[in-house]
Parts: sequence; C-alpha cells; structure tokens
Amino acid sequence: MKNTSPVLFDINYVVFKIVDKKIAKRTAIQEQVITPLRSYNQMTSVAGNKEERTVFTLPKFTIPDDKQLIIELIERDGGRNQTLTVENVDLVHAEIIDNLTVKVK
Repeated sequence: MKNTSPVLFDINYVVFKIVDKKIAKRTAIQEQVITPLRSYNQMTSVAGNKEERTVFTLPKFTIPDDKQLIIELIERDGGRNQTLTVENVDLVHAEIIDNLTVKVK
C-alpha cells in the first residue's frame, strides 16, 4: 500500500470477500468472506508519503465469472477506506511462484 497523503493511515482491519459483480434491485447480497491462512509483515499503519507491503496467504478458491474478489482496507477512526477488486481473469493471468525466498531486513 502506498500512502500519498502526508497523514498517517492506521489500518483497522483487512477483509477478503467474494461478492456478486452485479446486484439486482431487491435481491439479497451474497458474500463469502475468506480468512487468510497466514500473513507476512502484517502492517498496522502506513506513514505519510511512504509504502508498506504485506503478503497474505489465502486458502485455495475459485472465482466464478459472475463474481469478484474484493479486498478492503478499513482505516481506524477515519473514512479513507481502500477497495481493490480482483476478477477471475486476473488470477488466470497471474504468475506461478514455485520457489519463494523471503529476505529478512
């Protein structure tokens, strides 16, 4: 996450969920929340004009063509909530990581 504001961004929580792309009027919204299995470098805040990176490991799942993965970063005591949308085509074109090496700072 890159904070281009000079104001600190405190992260309250991160949510991963699969939701319908199109929501018709008077229909129930169906969401499937996905709980991360593990995270590396779990960020709690991003200083002003800085970048932070967290890697989340999610359980194996698929996204039907009529649904999308929504990743929400909710700010603590603020309204600058961030949303990232991932569709099935994004996962299909993702690169496979066979060997992951983590560098410790």
